[in-house]
Amino acid sequence: GETMEANRLLIAAGRFHGHIGPFLAVGLKIGLVANEILGRSPLEVRAEVEVNPRPPRSCVIDGIQYVTGCTLGKANIVIHARDDRIAASFSLGGRSVRISLRDEFLKEMESSLQGKPEKAVVDYAFQIMDTPAEQFLEVLQ
Repeated sequence: GETMEANRLLIAAGRFHGHIGPFLAVGLKIGLVANEILGRSPLEVRAEVEVNPRPPRSCVIDGIQYVTGCTLGKANIVIHARDDRIAASFSLGGRSVRISLRDEFLKEMESSLQGKPEKAVVDYAFQIMDTPAEQFLEVLQ
């Protein structure tokens, strides 16, 4: 089912990224929503990501790259250093969408992860994959 597919995606992205974490999961979910709205087109789509450029928050970038095909190597993803939010804008063929992580979800996520063992952090990532995107992402078209 859907959960199994989401779990497989997270595991595969974790291999690419080096580990499984909640910010990677958030990036995957952002990318999946973008693909759903604009269609997946790794060569034509452009992404601009607003995020703190250091881990753990920057792990969002790898999730977005993994699922949308926007990559630093193709230069169709640009990172804007922001401390106060996590958001990404995607454009394809004159259409665009902006997807942001709800502030309250980000705060709740960071406070509940503080000092948690690795297993709890990984579990949290799987939980994010299983949560409907509209519960923690805001989409502006």
